[in-house]
Amino acid sequence: MNSRRDFIKTFTGVVASSSLIQAAKAAVPERHFAGPFGLQLYSLRDQLAKDVPGSLKHARQAGYTTVETAGFYNLKPEDFKKQLDKAGLKCTGMHSGEDSRFRDHLDEIIAEAKIFKPIHVSCPWVDEQNRKDEAGVKRVAAEFNTWGKKLQAAGFRFSYHNHDVDFQPLGSTTAEDILLAETDPNLVDFEFDLYFVQKVGLNPADFIKKHASRVKQLHLKDIAKGVKPGFQEEPDSTCVPLGTGQIDWVRTLAAAVAAGVKEYYVEDESPTAWDGIVKSNAYLKVVRF
Repeated sequence: MNSRRDFIKTFTGVVASSSLIQAAKAAVPERHFAGPFGLQLYSLRDQLAKDVPGSLKHARQAGYTTVETAGFYNLKPEDFKKQLDKAGLKCTGMHSGEDSRFRDHLDEIIAEAKIFKPIHVSCPWVDEQNRKDEAGVKRVAAEFNTWGKKLQAAGFRFSYHNHDVDFQPLGSTTAEDILLAETDPNLVDFEFDLYFVQKVGLNPADFIKKHASRVKQLHLKDIAKGVKPGFQEEPDSTCVPLGTGQIDWVRTLAAAVAAGVKEYYVEDESPTAWDGIVKSNAYLKVVRF
């Protein structure tokens, strides 16, 4: 995927009778999903680029109170923070750039984090040159430990967010496996993007169970039915509202709660994310497991 959102009153009347909500209610009416879940603001990247206040207002009207940032959309960090405050949104997580930025500008990242006061600061991408072989990924893992230690000293948790490329074979292993094995659990957490976990042919619930001690954040993002497993690039439109795609959210959310995951972020990278984030929020409020 190449890129990553009087309205609510009208929607409420429509969604109450939608098949999406009825399906969620009929799932396993046992346990309510308490979250807490927020919004990954990359979902509204196109809208934020044009109208920060309006886009953040929409996120709040859609039912979100917490967000994970992905840039500041031509604003200074302190000004973007003011816009979040004005919209009634709290930043609990930050995506602060690929590995090169952590490598070269970690002090700047920490200064930004001190403005927003999130729980975690995430690296969402490792450059291809740095993960092309096992030795390279092990060097990155060592850097993760270093960055995690410095962020921890400043009062924040460091985490890594996966993409599908992290599951491509590297000999008999993968980059994701190496990072999980070579990083210190006291210093490095993992944020699993479940769209990509499902996309490469893994079962999200089982993957969470396997790595229950390491996963602390989840990107709740569904993948359209009919998309074949693999590492092929897929259009943004294959990201669909929760409960309408391939992922078994009843099992997945149950596994996440059992694993002790504390942070959840809805992400919708599709061209229809403006409406999709509303539908996903509504789904999470009624799903039972």
